[in-house]
Amino acid sequence: MSVTPAKFEQKGDKFVSKQVDNKKKKKLKKVEDKMLGWGGRDDAKLSIPATVILRYMFSPAEMRADENLRLELEEDVKEECTKLGPIDSVKVCENHPQGVVLVRFKDRKDAQTCIDTMNGRWFGGRQIHASEDDGLVNHALVRDLDEDAKRLEQFGAELEGE
Repeated sequence: MSVTPAKFEQKGDKFVSKQVDNKKKKKLKKVEDKMLGWGGRDDAKLSIPATVILRYMFSPAEMRADENLRLELEEDVKEECTKLGPIDSVKVCENHPQGVVLVRFKDRKDAQTCIDTMNGRWFGGRQIHASEDDGLVNHALVRDLDEDAKRLEQFGAELEGE
């Protein structure tokens, strides 16, 4: 194996310079300045979103009995929680045996205020238990196992009756 130094030679007879588009150059410069510049990021408050779990807001039997309860509950919780801070969403977990409502706040401080305010409060004859969601459990998928067993038994009886 042998190594030789590289030879840099021009191909062809004349030198053709690379054409630079001024618009592209300005745009790249602007993007670079935006990425490398401060851009006021030091002045902005860093907000970390958080989700609050409100337990014992309803019972699954009440939810099955009244089809408008979900919307009414969602509106009531949204109205009450927007007083405490800006929220992203409110989700009612209809089949959860503990009657869970999830409230997603845009800032963790507002979520903590909600927990302090709502924990121990009474709603519809029940005492609310408020806590921060750790994100480990998908509350929307949790179901009442006894109710599911009854439903399956009824379905089995219907199939045998046919």
